Amino acid sequence: MNAYSLQLKERILSRDARISVIGQGYIGLPVALLLANSGFKVIGYDLNPGIVEELSKGRTRMERERGLRELLLKNLGSNYFPTGDRSELMGSDIIIIAVPTPRKNGSADLSMVLQAIDLSKSAISRGGLVIVESTLPPKAFEGIVLRKIREAGFRLGEDIFASYCPERAMPGNLLEELIRNYRIIGAADNGSAELSKMLYSSFVEGDIEVTDPLTAEIAKLVENSYRDVNIAFANEVARICEALGVDVRRVREIVNKHPWVNMLVPGIGVGGSCLTKDPLFLYWISREHGYSPELIGLARSINESMTQRYADLVDEFVRSKRPDGKGRVCVLGVTYKGDVPDARESPAGYLIGELIRRGHEVRVYDPLVRESFGAPFFDKLEEAVEGADAIVIASDHSEFRKVSLKMLRDIAGEDPVLLLDGRLILESSEVESSGFVYASVGNLLSLWKITGGALLEKSLILNEIIS
Repeated sequence: MNAYSLQLKERILSRDARISVIGQGYIGLPVALLLANSGFKVIGYDLNPGIVEELSKGRTRMERERGLRELLLKNLGSNYFPTGDRSELMGSDIIIIAVPTPRKNGSADLSMVLQAIDLSKSAISRGGLVIVESTLPPKAFEGIVLRKIREAGFRLGEDIFASYCPERAMPGNLLEELIRNYRIIGAADNGSAELSKMLYSSFVEGDIEVTDPLTAEIAKLVENSYRDVNIAFANEVARICEALGVDVRRVREIVNKHPWVNMLVPGIGVGGSCLTKDPLFLYWISREHGYSPELIGLARSINESMTQRYADLVDEFVRSKRPDGKGRVCVLGVTYKGDVPDARESPAGYLIGELIRRGHEVRVYDPLVRESFGAPFFDKLEEAVEGADAIVIASDHSEFRKVSLKMLRDIAGEDPVLLLDGRLILESSEVESSGFVYASVGNLLSLWKITGGALLEKSLILNEIIS
């Protein structure tokens, strides 16, 4: 290690290194607080003045993340300092970039990462360390991040150090996963790798794997692509069960008794900021280099088609009931994952938008967030369900698992009323005995009974045409 790296190593070990984390969202905030709790002085920088103000008052928009607010209150004003003033980043020994990289117009939108890199170049001390946690498409770290650092006059591995350490934690259990999960560090030189590993070892208890940047970029995307493909398989099986008239839950129960099979639970769609984009990042870059990964592309198409499929189903049911073809639909839950207050890329948003576009009155209730994707939001479940022709459970919140089905049926509209279980959290027999017409992803047997198969057949034909 040269003189610069030795100095930074001593600062990390003594907890004297001045750290700045750019982006105080789902990853940046918990990372900043874990480092602060490890003894470092940490600046938490965000462009959103509302976020900075809330954090300065000891509040966070992630109140349901276990232990996060307690960690904020413990370190606020002592080791953790939220700010929107970029001048407070000047002279940082370590800068961690944790800003979003959404998909946009068929590619990855790296604009926020580029802005953060530009800020880092002017704020970092010579001999400092820049770490990117934001998800990057393959070759972006070498081709964009390191190139911009070199253009600023720094010599990588000599008077500046840089690594790619992609976030690998899921909302709902962020602190636990950031501490327990293994981490990947992609670095182009030994000094950057060693300093980064030393820093993360201050709070990470899982293994820390060091590799080159490109391998780290691909590995991060492959993890979520693997999950997306497996979800798509479960959704494909659900569609097969619908077409053939059996219950996917019974099929899944049987096949998962095989020691080598672990079929996932199908659902109304796939959401979240990572699972909906990471496979596409891998898909796009691979195509640019001469290979089109058909399985990943097809899996993404299957998962994205699920909300359209069930929007068709609800629409056809309501039109068969209402002479004017327009009815009232209640959507329960808009977060992409149960008991997690995160509605980013939620399938519920696409479902709601499609039903509104078709002229239906859509009402929304969610106990965790107030997002409604353009539909009226109701603070009470009973008010949202009142007079509904169809109810769609789009998020598997605990509250919906134990809701009184009789109560729901009493306040819903006149017969027949459809209850579409988009997350397979209710028993069909209990739903039907309460007076609903039951349908779920992978089980349309009740619809088949009341329509003689006509509604099901029409929906299947319509969906094939759209596909």
